[in-house]
Amino acid sequence: MKFIADVMLGKLAKRMRLLGFDVLYDHAYQDNEVLRLALDQGRVILTRDTALASRPLAQNHILIGSDLVDEQLHQVVEMSSLPSTAMLTRCSACNTILTVPGRNEVRDLVSIHVYEQHRDFLRCETGERIYWKGTHVRNMGRFLTNT
Repeated sequence: MKFIADVMLGKLAKRMRLLGFDVLYDHAYQDNEVLRLALDQGRVILTRDTALASRPLAQNHILIGSDLVDEQLHQVVEMSSLPSTAMLTRCSACNTILTVPGRNEVRDLVSIHVYEQHRDFLRCETGERIYWKGTHVRNMGRFLTNT
């Protein structure tokens, strides 16, 4: 299942990407652009905007009920199916699929402490971000287990 989040849901989009969901988001997207991309790419619209959700072209949407990101995420996870193995497969900033670099490739891109504590890293080729399975990944796993 693929999603597009409207301007009100940037934090939700970032969290969903970390869990492996394919979520388009750009704070500059206007409602018409959200609708066009959703229709062109077969994406579910995530919105808190009742006016957007009520538009005829927005039939495939989830109207998010809470303004708290944990509750928003819980709502979407309950309504969607995603294997837990998908966690940490997408860049939280740009939605790109992460790649597995050689450990030495990230030596100068992370702190010495992180490099010494972790063996496996992931990289976003677009944004040059580096990811590793730290406490945030354990916390996300607990979140998925509790939903």
